Amino acid sequence: MRTRILGEYLDLSGLTSAEGLTLPESVGGGLDLSGLTSPEGLTLPKSVGGFLNLGGLRSAEGLTLPKSVGGFLNLGGLTSAEGLT
Repeated sequence: MRTRILGEYLDLSGLTSAEGLTLPESVGGGLDLSGLTSPEGLTLPKSVGGFLNLGGLRSAEGLTLPKSVGGFLNLGGLTSAEGLT
């Protein structure tokens, strides 16, 4: 069962793979996934109320961003936006 809403900050910065990860539909605060280097298997929430840190990603292939991000969006590790939705 997928959690629908998480009202706080979610720190998953230590993850290096999104395999098996199920995120809630909405995160009210920030979401830190800065340890991921690939978006493979990653399904992001529909909305993130605070920041979204994906600074470790080297590729955007297959990545679909949330419809809404209330704070900053860090994609600083990308060298190309190819495949980014």
